[in-house]
Amino acid sequence: MASSAELGNNAGTIVIFTDFSDAALSAANYAAALAGQLNASRLLICYSEHIPTTMEMHSQSIRLIEQEHQRHLEQLKTLKDELQTCLNKRIVIETYIDQRPLDEIVKSYNEDQSAELVVMGIAGKNRLERTFIGSNTIHVARITAIPLLIVPEHTMFRTIEKVVFACDLKKVSKTTPALTIKHMVNRLGAKLSILNVDHNEERFNPDTIAEMTDLHQLWDNEQPEYHYTDNEDIAKGVMDFADEHQMQMVIAVPKAYGFFESLFHSSLTRKLAYHIHLPLLLFKEEKPK
Repeated sequence: MASSAELGNNAGTIVIFTDFSDAALSAANYAAALAGQLNASRLLICYSEHIPTTMEMHSQSIRLIEQEHQRHLEQLKTLKDELQTCLNKRIVIETYIDQRPLDEIVKSYNEDQSAELVVMGIAGKNRLERTFIGSNTIHVARITAIPLLIVPEHTMFRTIEKVVFACDLKKVSKTTPALTIKHMVNRLGAKLSILNVDHNEERFNPDTIAEMTDLHQLWDNEQPEYHYTDNEDIAKGVMDFADEHQMQMVIAVPKAYGFFESLFHSSLTRKLAYHIHLPLLLFKEEKPK
């Protein structure tokens, strides 16, 4: 079993975290299709087989663990074989089991930059709390420094032709990872729209005009379409816009404050699953210098 420290540079590498749930398998299939559009060279499928050290070990439990390990190896092989049938032969698929907790695995990728994209699934609202990958996807969204693509369950891949970047108007020039987002959008060859959702101008303040100027300075060279819409529920406003304009992907930058904070607040985790029915691509905010 390889560790992430041995996986080399990030050129064209997409990491898929799985738990073999329906949501995770759906995400893996989506990632495989996306790999073709991104011209990726490798898919790396990882399963975290972490066992708490507090767990009491005896001969019977050891045997069960060994059986489970073998079953997971077989599941990874089956998944690899299924994905390989629909992939270009030049795209390599590798699988591995990691004994560390998921957050430690993610942090190791943050440190060695051995992937350009992480893909995870998320289940619908009736299954979110019952699906391991669902709650862990939200957790990974908070800690990953690598772009994270969250794929809702049952999402069928469609060529990414139009994407919408949902942004707030707070510290735009200092916190937006514009170069990273531009690079990904250009790799996709997609048309970019930029959206701000407000309600009765509640978030409008004396700094807003300056922030809008900064927004245009960051993005005008990409020739995006700018949109401003009114909705009391930000997440619903984003998704309504995406549906109306036939977007294939939503881009966002979760922050400790501002536009998407409610989506990643622990008490409102379900809200993400309720509203997001398109792939959601998250980028780490830049820290103000």
